[in-house]
Amino acid sequence: MSITTHRSERSGWVRQPWLWFAIALALVAFGFWPSFLSALPNVPSHIFVHGTSATLWMALPIAQGLLIVKRRRSLHRRLGYASLALAAAVVVTGLHVVQTMILKNGDTVRFVSFKFALLDLTGIFLFVTFLAMAVQSARRHEIGMHLRLMACTALIPLEAANERTAIQLFPGIVPDFDAALYASLLSMEAICAALIVAEWWLDRVRWPFAFMLFYYLVMHIIATPVALDPQFQAFCQWYAHLGA
Repeated sequence: MSITTHRSERSGWVRQPWLWFAIALALVAFGFWPSFLSALPNVPSHIFVHGTSATLWMALPIAQGLLIVKRRRSLHRRLGYASLALAAAVVVTGLHVVQTMILKNGDTVRFVSFKFALLDLTGIFLFVTFLAMAVQSARRHEIGMHLRLMACTALIPLEAANERTAIQLFPGIVPDFDAALYASLLSMEAICAALIVAEWWLDRVRWPFAFMLFYYLVMHIIATPVALDPQFQAFCQWYAHLGA
């Protein structure tokens, strides 16, 4: 039996993208259950809209994947274009959530908030970039690249959920959000590495997951130095008051 045939027979479970999106959604639900999903009546309106739109965004690829399995490609395309409005809601509310996070304690900004501002703002930029590239890939019928780019848009909100999961599961090791940030970055690096290995297993390694691994490694290295930079701190203060 050839290596290619052997890989093909072993990897049928890898070729079910909707299943992996479902796992990612379950992880997000677990991470945000105590602070968001179980406390919806008491959640501020802007966080409610952001959390709901982000959750729906995580659920969208599951529905889209099942539509492909059922060969409902026309509905898949229409839902995809309609979901751009949902993506806009994720981005706009996400930008506002960053503002309120910075100003949570008034003019006294917690040091860890500067780290989160760096991670969140760059994450939103990547979300928009990957989504735009995913739309272009779909138009060019580059389905493999489209799927990978859409997966990257789902990885970005997973990072925030993993912070909360780390605090819930390992309170002795991860006592606060400063430690949780680095625990989450480690988890995202491991997930990206696993995705790259899975691609290699399928003999189809492409750049999106490698780029995401590079991004999280860079964030791991620069989060503290950038947060210590007075110019970045001044930028965060300016951004937090933007539109006030």
